[in-house]
Amino acid sequence: MSGEDVCFVRGFHLKGSAWKSVFFLSLGFIIGVVYVALLINLAQFSSNQTLYQATRESPNLTCTFDYYERLLDEMGKERYAVLRVVDFIRLYRSDSLPLDKVIVILRHDVDLSPSLAYKMADLEVKHGIRSTYHIRTRGPYNILERRFHNWLKNLSDSGFEIGLHYETLYYSNYNFTEAERLLELDLNLLRSIVPVYTVCSHGNAPKQKHINYEVFVRNPSLYSRLRIEGEAYLTIFEILRELKTSGIIRDYVYLSDTYRRDIDWIGCLRNASIGEIIYILIHPDNWRSSLNPLRGGSSETCGLEVLQEERMVFVRDRRIFSELLKRAVAEVMDLKFKRVRGPTEL
Repeated sequence: MSGEDVCFVRGFHLKGSAWKSVFFLSLGFIIGVVYVALLINLAQFSSNQTLYQATRESPNLTCTFDYYERLLDEMGKERYAVLRVVDFIRLYRSDSLPLDKVIVILRHDVDLSPSLAYKMADLEVKHGIRSTYHIRTRGPYNILERRFHNWLKNLSDSGFEIGLHYETLYYSNYNFTEAERLLELDLNLLRSIVPVYTVCSHGNAPKQKHINYEVFVRNPSLYSRLRIEGEAYLTIFEILRELKTSGIIRDYVYLSDTYRRDIDWIGCLRNASIGEIIYILIHPDNWRSSLNPLRGGSSETCGLEVLQEERMVFVRDRRIFSELLKRAVAEVMDLKFKRVRGPTEL
């Protein structure tokens, strides 16, 4: 072995030519994996942009807090019964739904911005309305942060319902057993602050392998085991279909501001007949004080903030893969420079 370059890699002896082959094969494999992962993330982000463009038929004119106050004024009229998610479930199960009114189920999913949820809840208090706020424990905000923690407690004490906006199937990489375990952890965390009676599936991406609520479809015993009275999609729509099929109600309407759809919210309420049910989902993140949520932008750009989370995920993943690539190359190069000569030189 005298005079030959030898590299010691985890107990294996590699000669010069073999070392070069291993080095370039490893480097090529790492670069290929990173490249494919980046392409997947970029494709997902692009599909989200396309989906947004397809759903936005015109510039949004209604998702402002001024409009929301007018909507709350309408809800405050005698003909409406505004219910939290848990109220609707309990009244149905006790055969006590106020069918002599237009029933409005009012729900909020707090995806990104607690500050906008603060504003929306303040307006509801001002108008004597109580609703349900579903909160993420794995989102970009910290529910244990003092202001948010106190807001949740005050909101619950004021008669609002706080529910869990869960996403554990997504974060467990669609492992159902792990998703159930994480769901219990997240529930316990939120319940350490406020009572939690209902949960609501979060949509992490438009095209998920499985929707988060499929954990309950696969294992309905989770409701009783985790002391959950209902799921905001599965339970509510099951009840609505049953009420319509049995002829107890004539119809129901589901209104959602997802992708800042421009909806005549007030008109839909006024056109509803007594005994009908309107199920409303509002994301506080989609509502602003004016028509111009992006500073300096036009109304045509309203709603692009819903893509912020996907953009953040893409940028984060790109940085992670870049760092992994740097570390892998550095480790391989470090091994190369640690090569030693044959036994005659030791």
